[in-house]
Amino acid sequence: MSFLGEVRLEEEFGPFAAFQEALGFVPNLLYAQTLLPRVIEAQAKLESAVRSPGGAISRVHKERILLSIAADRHDTYCVALESKVLSLLGMSEGQIDDLLNDCHRADLPLADLALLQFCLKLSRYAPSMCSEDIEALRACGFEDELILEAVVVTALAVYRCTLSVGLGPEADFGPRKLASTRIAPPRDVALHIPSPGIHEAERNKGPYVPAPYLSSKTFGPFAIVQKSHGFIPNFFRAQTLRPDLLEAELEAVDRILLPEDVLTRVQKECILLAVSAANLNSYCVAMHCNLLRGLGMPAEEGDQIAVDHHESNLSESDRALLDFAVKLGTRVSEFSRKDVVKLQTLGFTEEQILECEVVTALNNFANTLQMGLGIEPDFEPPPDFENKVHLSGGAQPPIQAGGVVHLVDTLQDTEAGLVAQAQSGKLEAFEELARHHGQLIYRTLTAILGNPADAQDAMQDTLLSVFKHIDGFQGRSKFSTWLVSIARNTAFQRLRRGKHFESLDEAVCNEERDFRPRQVRAWQDNPEELYSKSEMRQLVERGILALPANYRVVVMLRDIQQLSTDEVARQLGLSVPAVKTRLLRARLMLREWLSPHFMTSVKGQLNDQLRGILG
Repeated sequence: MSFLGEVRLEEEFGPFAAFQEALGFVPNLLYAQTLLPRVIEAQAKLESAVRSPGGAISRVHKERILLSIAADRHDTYCVALESKVLSLLGMSEGQIDDLLNDCHRADLPLADLALLQFCLKLSRYAPSMCSEDIEALRACGFEDELILEAVVVTALAVYRCTLSVGLGPEADFGPRKLASTRIAPPRDVALHIPSPGIHEAERNKGPYVPAPYLSSKTFGPFAIVQKSHGFIPNFFRAQTLRPDLLEAELEAVDRILLPEDVLTRVQKECILLAVSAANLNSYCVAMHCNLLRGLGMPAEEGDQIAVDHHESNLSESDRALLDFAVKLGTRVSEFSRKDVVKLQTLGFTEEQILECEVVTALNNFANTLQMGLGIEPDFEPPPDFENKVHLSGGAQPPIQAGGVVHLVDTLQDTEAGLVAQAQSGKLEAFEELARHHGQLIYRTLTAILGNPADAQDAMQDTLLSVFKHIDGFQGRSKFSTWLVSIARNTAFQRLRRGKHFESLDEAVCNEERDFRPRQVRAWQDNPEELYSKSEMRQLVERGILALPANYRVVVMLRDIQQLSTDEVARQLGLSVPAVKTRLLRARLMLREWLSPHFMTSVKGQLNDQLRGILG
């Protein structure tokens, strides 16, 4: 029996019939999900699309990838399952053993070894994937459609392994012996190893595989995404080279994420956010932070979940749910039935636990796929999360004894250690902290001062102030939050010293003057939402910098940096009504400035986005 209860479904249940036809049996992994038939339907759709005989990769090659990843993760259930499938496809026991224990002895062509190594790297070290890995496959003669399919097969393998660990299904077949904890890299196959000194953003610039443009009119399933996200993310647009695989993914999203009969949509998005953060996936973190804002969660709360959900305002039970999901999604060798029992004691039903596990598996599927394709971001991740990723140094994460990537624990004390060293007088540690947070400080200063040259000057003043006062940092807030507060104070002091600056203070004689916008169209987005759309960011930044300083500061603090109204008022020494008044007028000024730019016709891929922005 699995960790959770099972119910009997009708024999004609469609997914069971599909697996019976494809494999000759119904895996226990599916029976372990019978409390929620719709999640079985989602998995069946994914597997059917991936196993389609019309794909770019042969069925045997796909099963080899699935088996190799299961072996690399020491997932005994999936190893036994895939070994049986390969046996049914005609592979001998000796060939299967060779593939499991030393792929060089499996007598595979060099190109096939390169593809296998690519998939293993993606499964094991997803954050380190880059465009050079794709180029290595192209050099072996693989076309883009095949590369995309290999990434999806790898993502499916990760999905399955996550589910098998969380559900603990009874083995379908006898166990297979694994002689080693990791599959050795193929000899004479040199996939890219990141070079020191190459900036992570440049090295990982994507997307790696070109995709044809599909609109919601020409590709009906995009309606699912429009319903769940409010727009079409790059995550889905980057996969249009294979509409059949994309359609299966969208159906999985529809069946797993949209229903609210078990867990709420907010709970599911929190799971996706927390596990993506643990996997160091900036794209998915930014996406789910934005979706949570659309569902009514304050931006600072979503940002806190991304950095450390234990410090969030979620209920104790919901924080425990995220602990469960993060452990299943990133530390599977530590996961056991005890984790399921713990959630049950907190009042979670078996259906809720099952859905949490399926959402976690879907998250790992999406994280793997996004990193494998280098999909460009739709939004900016929270600055503190970017700092967390940056502190990892871009190094490949360590592997647990069970063969699974462990991504989160190595980052916990890095910054605290640097701060402690800097407080003890080590200049090198302070310089390291300055490098980590320099971009965040500079953007804050530029946003307030409105001038890159002034920001450069203020940068020196800010760092000098930080150096002088670092002994006073007591860790009551995040270090980056403390740094930004010093940067703001430095910028405010410069503004107040300016000869032609309208005061930030409450008593402003022209505050009561009427502002009558002339060309404002009916928009649905506020400046923060508009700013999040990457195609528009540079234009919006110019518009914000063109605002008078006392209005610009309010927009930047409230809409872009997402401080609360109370906090903005405290920072500027204003009343809350004054902040709200300035914010409203600043938004009207910004919209008037932007309106002429949106009155010209645009073509191609921007059409859908601009329609969403302009309402």
